[in-house]
Amino acid sequence: MSSNNKSNLEEVIKGIQTNKILEVFDKYYHDEIVMYENGDSTNRVGKAANRKAEESFVNNAKIHEAKLLKTIIDGNNTAYEMYMDFTYGEHRIKKSQWAFQQWSNGLIIKEEFVEIKTPPTPEPSTNIKSNLESIIKGIQTNKILEVFDKYYHQDVIMYEKGDSTNRVGKAANRKAEESFVNNATIHEAKLLKLLVDGNNTAYEMYMDFTYGEHRIKKNQWAVQQWSNDLVIKEEFY
Repeated sequence: MSSNNKSNLEEVIKGIQTNKILEVFDKYYHDEIVMYENGDSTNRVGKAANRKAEESFVNNAKIHEAKLLKTIIDGNNTAYEMYMDFTYGEHRIKKSQWAFQQWSNGLIIKEEFVEIKTPPTPEPSTNIKSNLESIIKGIQTNKILEVFDKYYHQDVIMYEKGDSTNRVGKAANRKAEESFVNNATIHEAKLLKLLVDGNNTAYEMYMDFTYGEHRIKKNQWAVQQWSNDLVIKEEFY
């Protein structure tokens, strides 16, 4: 683990905010960097290919605002949420997105971008890490409903790749969880990464399960926002 990940990430963010994207890319990104946009790494493998993509953005975009909303720093895994207001070509775009980084020797070797919506304001929490670990254990031991009942807020909103249809409030989300539990058999739920920073957490998990008659194997990020030690917002990518 590099001790400079935090300061290097701050420099990357500052570079975005001060229109020095190419300069920080050259300095802080690994030669073997792979970048993903909502799970797609097409033409984004290796530093040369990714620099071309960054050059295309810089040459066609005008950034009006790049506001940092959150950062999560945990060893070689970091993440930040940013509100972006920019013009690309003739289109004005305003959005919030998460960026997840994996570091190697002080350089970003993997980065994933996922678009999200602006979260609600949380209340203070004190037992987040242990509660999150209990949620993960619940997934792994087929106690999804039990941990949902115990660790999720009455006002929880859950998103599947940005979509919260029928996922607003605890009652609606419990129905969705019940549907998954009743139709799915989990063969493996392997924790790959865990990030905890204040009221914001995230984990990456490899899932191998059968849903209905379909065997599904995938990696998935889950991002949580906490209020009073309960999950009030969760996003899956």
